[in-house]
Amino acid sequence: MAGPLMRRGLFRRHGHLAVAVLVLLLWSLSGSDWAGLLFLPVWVLATQLIVAGSLEASRLRRRAWLGQYLRDDSPWHRWLSGGALMVVRHQLVGALLALVLLVKLRLLAPLDWPLLLAAVPALVLARSRLRRRLSRHVVAEHLPAVTRRLVVLPTAALLTLALVLAALWLPQPWLVGLGWEEALARHLPGGEGHALLGFFERLAASAEVTQYWAMQNAVERFQLATPVALMGWVLLLMTQGAVAWAYVRLLVGAEALRREGASAHVDEGGRP
Repeated sequence: MAGPLMRRGLFRRHGHLAVAVLVLLLWSLSGSDWAGLLFLPVWVLATQLIVAGSLEASRLRRRAWLGQYLRDDSPWHRWLSGGALMVVRHQLVGALLALVLLVKLRLLAPLDWPLLLAAVPALVLARSRLRRRLSRHVVAEHLPAVTRRLVVLPTAALLTLALVLAALWLPQPWLVGLGWEEALARHLPGGEGHALLGFFERLAASAEVTQYWAMQNAVERFQLATPVALMGWVLLLMTQGAVAWAYVRLLVGAEALRREGASAHVDEGGRP
């Protein structure tokens, strides 16, 4: 009896994370036709989840800044708390991060998915431990938001490191001796499926082929080996880091939305 109750409690507390990851997994593993058909809805969903977390963190910083300089009864709190311009800026950044995440998910090797799945319990454990440590120091009203903000960077950094190591460990196409144009011509995917998604997939695949071409050919063919290899490493870190950052931001945004929904339910009903 305790087992089903425990599983039910875990799903009630963390089911939103499981649903978000399941949607990403099913979409990324679906065929080209289905992926292209559902690309825009999934892009919008991922964008809003990322924006929910980033807006919460931005508004938290803004409230802390205003609280240092403005009186509590000043109407400037309302005017400067963040309006349409803040929302538009976060929507644009969120759409870009969601696009990078979705396109890279289509190109990830199957062995990369366990790393993404393992990031979910890692994020939950890190958030729980950090929340217990901060509960004695942070105002209870802001404790969940502060915890979510602080847990993003270390989780994304660890996931970036894991993705980089996995990319270096997995077998890659041998590009030594090929020109850059020849490497792209041989290893870029065809233009199948939905036109918009196919365009972004080819763009991401071009960056991926370029980074391995630069890293493999730096010592073999160029006298200026260090700058060329550095370009490959920078591209690798940027792409894997962007995926990790967007993914963790999406999970944190799902947490923030769940928290807002629970708060709204309490406010309307007068009880949890």
